[in-house]
Amino acid sequence: MIEVFRSEDRGRGLRATTDLRKGTLVLTSAPFAYVLSKKQKGIRCDHCLNKQTTLLRCSGCKYMKYCNRECQKGAWSSHKSECTALKRVEPKIPPDFVILLSRILWKLKSTDDNWSENLVSVVDLESNYTLLSDDQKEALGQFVIVMHSYWGQGALPVQVPDIKAVLELCSKIKNNSFAISDEEMQADIGTGVYLSCSLLNHSCDPNCVAEFDEMNINIRAIKDISKGEELLISYVDVFAPSEDRQKDLMDIYKFSCRCNLCRTKKHDRSMLQDFKSSMTISKQNSVKDLLHELHNLCDARNFQQIYNITSGYVEREYLPVENIYMTKILDFAMDAAIELKMFGRAFQHGAAALHAYRKYLDESHPLTGLQIMKLGKILLYQEKNEDALQMLLEALKILQITYSKTGIIMQSLTKLVAQCQVELRHKNLGE
Repeated sequence: MIEVFRSEDRGRGLRATTDLRKGTLVLTSAPFAYVLSKKQKGIRCDHCLNKQTTLLRCSGCKYMKYCNRECQKGAWSSHKSECTALKRVEPKIPPDFVILLSRILWKLKSTDDNWSENLVSVVDLESNYTLLSDDQKEALGQFVIVMHSYWGQGALPVQVPDIKAVLELCSKIKNNSFAISDEEMQADIGTGVYLSCSLLNHSCDPNCVAEFDEMNINIRAIKDISKGEELLISYVDVFAPSEDRQKDLMDIYKFSCRCNLCRTKKHDRSMLQDFKSSMTISKQNSVKDLLHELHNLCDARNFQQIYNITSGYVEREYLPVENIYMTKILDFAMDAAIELKMFGRAFQHGAAALHAYRKYLDESHPLTGLQIMKLGKILLYQEKNEDALQMLLEALKILQITYSKTGIIMQSLTKLVAQCQVELRHKNLGE
């Protein structure tokens, strides 16, 4: 179905060896190594990454937490050395990146470098160390210093024999790791290294998208792909103007995108539209600072303050609804209103944001389907069953392309559709 190839401008990549239909699962992979984000500690299991109300704490390090004994046993092969290291440095806790780096080093010591995937090995991942700024190199150096005390006196694996090689490995991890997103693609819950998937190159107009099933990654086609065509995903938020996308790519990955969307700056004018002209640079910077503040408030679960702030921007019509930054403000307003059980306001804000999803994203993009699913759920809570069913069926049509039928999202969505249909039948019988 796919093969590794080398192109002149992108280097290694993956391409189709046969025609692929939209919705095809083209690649699935377990992580070579992964780590749960500190922000998710106490909320999700360190092994399967699922949300749990009650978690069992490791009796050794007292830091890692698991759903049950089964998850604890499943994690033990990678946690055994780590448990000793965590006890060595307590009460200090290493950064997430150091935990991930150390897990990779321990795995290299105990297993074949190629592991179960044979498309690429972890030491053969692409590095951009020579392109990093001095500050970025210094930051990696600080991680290595912390890792040294965390690792202890044990020898490094033969594949990474010295500090210089460890620094290169740090760069490879930074350059090739995936942010593991939650079921609704809203929050990053961890970081993982997926060897075969690291060969996928970038486009801001991708033909594939990544979605996660617990810690495993699935790559699905969101467009029909012809034999010989390269498989492409987006490394950055596609729901952004080209300048923002290019900045993120250069800051993190040290390259510029030359896809059609970036060359033509398609959608930029409407994404950055103010009421009478384009946004000024100062207004762009101001709204970016606001979004950063809202992200921090969301991490702190301060939904009332989020709603108070965003409502002010919505009420005074700070920007047109097609403006991409206003869409993000509306999304924060919707999510906060849902948490506060203000479902009427939540639907109002989410429906206004949906306009931009439909305008700027591919018709099969899961973000659009997830937005429509949210709106359908809100209507269901409001007992507006006919409108809810219409929304939920539209979401189902989109999301069945990129999500497994047995996954959390599709199971939840099909149950909502069934619930809606039952309530409509009861209503009709009552009449």
